[in-house]
Amino acid sequence: MLLGACLGVCLAGAWVWRSSTLSAGARRVLIISPESSQQTDVNLGLETLITDHFEVLAGITVTHSATVPTPAALRKLPADLVLLRFLGRREGQQLALSTQWTTPAELLAGHPWVRHAQPPMEPAQAMDTWVARWPLERRHRFRADLYPRKPEHFWELLHAMAIRDDREATAHLTATQALAEAEPMCATAWATLGDHLYRSLWVDPAHAGIGLSSRTHKAFEHAVNLVPGHPRATFLWSLMLTDTGNQDLALRVLGNAVRLRPRVPDLYLGFTYAGRTSGLLAGAHSAMIRRETLIAPLAPASFWTVETTNLYLGDWAAFEQDLQRARAVREDAGVLFYQGYLALLKGNRGEALAHMKAGETATGSSPFQDLSRVYRAYLEGRTEDGLAELRRIDEVRGKLRIPDGELTFKHAEAYSLLGDADRAVDAATRAFVQGFSCARWYETSPFLEKMRTHSRWPTLRRNIRERQAVLEGSFPPASFEP
Repeated sequence: MLLGACLGVCLAGAWVWRSSTLSAGARRVLIISPESSQQTDVNLGLETLITDHFEVLAGITVTHSATVPTPAALRKLPADLVLLRFLGRREGQQLALSTQWTTPAELLAGHPWVRHAQPPMEPAQAMDTWVARWPLERRHRFRADLYPRKPEHFWELLHAMAIRDDREATAHLTATQALAEAEPMCATAWATLGDHLYRSLWVDPAHAGIGLSSRTHKAFEHAVNLVPGHPRATFLWSLMLTDTGNQDLALRVLGNAVRLRPRVPDLYLGFTYAGRTSGLLAGAHSAMIRRETLIAPLAPASFWTVETTNLYLGDWAAFEQDLQRARAVREDAGVLFYQGYLALLKGNRGEALAHMKAGETATGSSPFQDLSRVYRAYLEGRTEDGLAELRRIDEVRGKLRIPDGELTFKHAEAYSLLGDADRAVDAATRAFVQGFSCARWYETSPFLEKMRTHSRWPTLRRNIRERQAVLEGSFPPASFEP
């Protein structure tokens, strides 16, 4: 018995030594997602929870891949990257967690992954054990929790974090709210509540009741108060703030988070979104490049939206490359719409029409399905149909509690293309009120030529420039860097 205990200690010591050697100086982790047959609520939720741990505790760059990179791809990966595979299994109220670590060099040398399988134990103990054994430097400490201490709440949290559909998240709001209130010190529960509330702003705000925007703001704020600079909560909060026209606060909370965790890519995605919609294109572009540098040479595993910074800068070739990268990940209505939009900018009406037809019925964002329908009507010469559809969309969107000025600006462009300068300037003014104040694109978008002949345009232009100047004074390009 003593020999077995000693052997166990020696093996554990060997595992810790080798895994620490493998990941000495690691600044990036590539998580290999479980296979499709293992995409259970447990593993979907765990992937997000594990990502949070890496970003929150170690402040490192995390990327994801569905498969282990090929040998050719492994040779291009940086020396400070480690790969992780994981698998979680629920046994009653207990969690059995197994992990595997390696590096590109180890894989190329034909060495096996370093494996560690934990026996079933209470979820909090399982996570504590995993963190205690991981071969990474823990750089950040705080008094809050990243997971619930009660087993039943842990499983409720994983289920909530596994939800990927906006309407399902909205339907689950009561349970997510109750979970956050039952675990008031769990930052992850509050970040998840904010995520679900944010989703409901887009699809069914009436379901969540009065004060939805305020509740969403407070949920994210609570998560960030518990864990200063919490990357996922900060990123989602910045998106929500930008969508509701509060870029000033979005840029401030992002700046606070980046100073604490300068290697988290999504924080720079938030910077880019808030920056480009504010007209702070130099800062937005530098944040975009910073994110690409952190991820390189890997491609992003997902896209929240089509990146339009290069479009507003007038670099259509770079914008086309951005679209191609997004399309390689998913071909949804947003990507197809912007492909048609770019083709129309270039004067290729036939190609634009093909993309708009495809965008009408593609999966993904319904606003871009609607816009594809409007642009198709324009390209087919059905001006009255296009205007009628656009007015219908405006009426529906007017009831939403998350205005998204950048999307409203696209409506202004459509009205202008369809020849209605009066409604175009109305929509452009709403876009400005909703926070979209990229002066350069208001002034140079070819689709707004008709609107720029309207008598109200000079006043709107002056207001846009004044707001942008204020933000430029508060957020110079250097503020977008760590």
